[in-house]
Amino acid sequence: QPQMAAGSIGRRFNASFQQTMLRIKDPKMSVPFYEKHFGMKLVHKYDFPQYKFSLYFMERPRDADASALAAPGTKESEAYLWSMNGTTLELTHNYGSEDDPNFSIWSGNAGCDLPKDAPLYREGVVRGFGHIAFNVPDVYACSEALVAGGVKFQKLPDEGRMKGIAFALDPDGYWIEIVPRGEGVFPEPHNLSQTMMRVKDATKTIAFYRDIMGMDLVRAMHIPNDFSNYFLCTLTPEQREAVVDPEGPHAKDRLKQYWQPVLELTHNHGTENDENFQVHTGNTEPLGFGHIGFIVDDLNAMCAEMEEAGVPFHKRPTDGSMSNLAFALDPNGYRVELVQRGATYAGVCSNF
Repeated sequence: QPQMAAGSIGRRFNASFQQTMLRIKDPKMSVPFYEKHFGMKLVHKYDFPQYKFSLYFMERPRDADASALAAPGTKESEAYLWSMNGTTLELTHNYGSEDDPNFSIWSGNAGCDLPKDAPLYREGVVRGFGHIAFNVPDVYACSEALVAGGVKFQKLPDEGRMKGIAFALDPDGYWIEIVPRGEGVFPEPHNLSQTMMRVKDATKTIAFYRDIMGMDLVRAMHIPNDFSNYFLCTLTPEQREAVVDPEGPHAKDRLKQYWQPVLELTHNHGTENDENFQVHTGNTEPLGFGHIGFIVDDLNAMCAEMEEAGVPFHKRPTDGSMSNLAFALDPNGYRVELVQRGATYAGVCSNF
């Protein structure tokens, strides 16, 4: 089946979706927010005072695994980070932003590709990254608990056209979709379930994440004459054996059975034919989302094969002082970080 990508580059190098990077204003606000409201754990932290930033890696682990986590910021937690099967939020804090009254984050959801009378219309930038998401047993109960805890919302479950889903806001204004998975799927109240990015050309982007990065297309949803959503995932061999037709009626329910998050690609129909259309990737002003990332078995060999396949790079492993990582560019210009499985930044970070 073409959607299985059995011969993909990523599959050969065991590429695993491992992170979504978001810039933040104040870690003293963002880290406790995700811990308190979504059960996430700080699984590792890096400090790079010479570069004036710190990184906070948050994971929503299975409850049974949480007690075995090492103290963050240690060699043990670093070893876990770069060998894990799970997926993190990488929260990036540039020193001084917490004290800058003019510092703000672009959530990715305001742009000039909206009608001029839309509340989120913003001149000079095209929407790109959209949101992260958590799956929950009951969207209404979860939303009520979040409101009671002081969390602000972009959309409550019964507001707008799409009933039964909600969008909470984190301390920086990033959107967090609250998605129903139904009762009894997992005992944990939340699981990190998606990262959404808008794309210009769905066909080219799906081919990149499937044939280059080794992800599986697990669901496709279409609103005629409007938009389509495509969901891709790094699957276990057992999950791959049970994949159903992504266009079929059972794909939606199968998606809810995954603990790990999917990459949701949103394609607004017609953008692929507009030569002037370009999503804003979040890495120039206005800043916000930075990249998604994968850990791989042989970074140098995988990057070499990707270059042979015509994939452009923002940073190759040989560029700069950090040889354990690279940044490829997907067909939309989004940065895709590739990190050597088992990497260490001892001596570069100030932790150890």
